[in-house]
Amino acid sequence: MWEEAFRLLGKDKIRNCNIINFIEQYPIERIEIMGTSVLVRGMSDEIWNYISSENEDEFKKLIEKQKDQDTDTHFAVIEDWMLPYLKRSRTLVWQLSSIKLVFTHDVALPVNKHNVTELKPEEAQYLYNHYGYQKYTSVEYIANRIRKGNALGIYEDSKLVAWIATHDDGAMGLLHVLPEYREKGYGYELTVALTTRLCEQGMLPFIHIEEDNKKSMNLALKVGFVKYRRIHWLKVK
Repeated sequence: MWEEAFRLLGKDKIRNCNIINFIEQYPIERIEIMGTSVLVRGMSDEIWNYISSENEDEFKKLIEKQKDQDTDTHFAVIEDWMLPYLKRSRTLVWQLSSIKLVFTHDVALPVNKHNVTELKPEEAQYLYNHYGYQKYTSVEYIANRIRKGNALGIYEDSKLVAWIATHDDGAMGLLHVLPEYREKGYGYELTVALTTRLCEQGMLPFIHIEEDNKKSMNLALKVGFVKYRRIHWLKVK
């Protein structure tokens, strides 16, 4: 089952990089395959369901096969066409939508001008206190990402003033610059630094940005990311 799932997911690594990275980093409780479609259920901060599918009938059958309908409430990287079916059968608690952008390794990245250093797990509370999406995460999740992923920061006078990290599916995120330290290029510097590191590790750098976040979108496009597709995270009951 595992080998077949990886074979199917590997046919389109840009589409499925989230799922592949999640499988490699977190405990997986179940994998279901229906034709060429794959459902992965695993635990990070919550029990998450990832689904890779291009076939509506296979997608519906995978959802119907879920054994824990009452507890399977979190769905990740859901595509536009999947949303109506999930919303039709469940009550929506929240939905976070964004555009997935990828870096295809064919753009030359500049050398960083600022000193970018590793973050420490004990800084997770500090990051959480300044994070704009607290309802979707926790201090424990951020600490886990610092330990298990790539997490970088910029300091001024021993004070952490800007940071970035990778999420549980390998996506770049958590980017934040303290208000009084903006307009110094720190967001760009951190995005370049993390993109460079992921490329050196043989990973596909990708990022999720809300459509109306023009500043972050323009920053990613400036670095060399290209838009791929709209995707969604949701909690239902």
